[in-house]
Amino acid sequence: MDLNTYITNKFKNFNEFLETHWHDYPSTYKEIQTLLFFQSYTTKELSEKFEINIHQSLHYPTLRHYFQKIEKHIHTPPKQLFPVSFHRPYEHILNEFKYLSFHQEPYEFHKKIERIKETFNKISIPIHSHEIYSEILQVLSQSFDFLTDPHVSVEHKIKLIYQWQNIQNLETVTAYKSLEKIKSILKNYQQKSHIDYYLNLIQLGENQRVEFKERTTDLLTNRKSDKWVKACFAFMNTRNGYVFIGVSDDLKIVGIEQEMQDFFNNSLDLMKRSLIDKLAHESQKISNIYSTLEDIQIHGKTILVFKCNKADRPLYYKGELFMRTNGQTTRVPPELVDSFREEFYC
Repeated sequence: MDLNTYITNKFKNFNEFLETHWHDYPSTYKEIQTLLFFQSYTTKELSEKFEINIHQSLHYPTLRHYFQKIEKHIHTPPKQLFPVSFHRPYEHILNEFKYLSFHQEPYEFHKKIERIKETFNKISIPIHSHEIYSEILQVLSQSFDFLTDPHVSVEHKIKLIYQWQNIQNLETVTAYKSLEKIKSILKNYQQKSHIDYYLNLIQLGENQRVEFKERTTDLLTNRKSDKWVKACFAFMNTRNGYVFIGVSDDLKIVGIEQEMQDFFNNSLDLMKRSLIDKLAHESQKISNIYSTLEDIQIHGKTILVFKCNKADRPLYYKGELFMRTNGQTTRVPPELVDSFREEFYC
């Protein structure tokens, strides 16, 4: 029996014991469960009793994952998890959440959220306090945007509120499980908002700030193309912009799946790293400062987006200067280089 199975069975038996003997531990069985959950990973006595080698356990992905999740809370005395300056307004916010009505007039609803935000702004955290406070406040702040977004269904909003009700007592495993669920809900929400933003950019077509490239390799010759590189240099030389890879000139989202399979061993990470390294090499690593690359899923297809910011100096690609003008990537004629430098960098 491997270590993962062994410890899973141990805790399964322990949970069953607690569930059937809960009356012996009134109101505290979850705290007992949490305490032993923490101790099983950290104390020598229980480790030996369970025949668990902590260093060995960290080689197992599942145990390492959970250990890292709880590690930051292990040495925090329970009473320190609730300083009054954090706990009182936080409790008030959770109580207000409980009675939020998503069916009242939008104006009244937003007014109530604003009042909750005022309470949120009153929360003060001691300088040397535990980082769990900052984490909760960040997630709470993101939750306000989620709750006030008219495009989010009432069912999803209620689900979020329900999860918040489990985070009143930070001394339970349930609290951290709910916090992870809330973070997952908000992450999906932010990704969707991100996708909608990029989809809107695509639908506007190529312009001064948007360029489409179907591939980074030439379809006819099967050789690597540098057109996307020139486009990135042009944006970094002229103005902030986006280079989409996996989108055709007629706004069709073709994705990078085929190219990834043909040239990058079907590895998204390999393709991204290759493109980032190419741009960095051609710009003497300056592009790492002024550009970022991300992958997004739209209509079941993966596309790449280079977000380029204007550099603070002209960037030459193979001895030539490129710029963005009239929705096109163009080479700056040698006789106009001085005036270009003066216009954009002086």
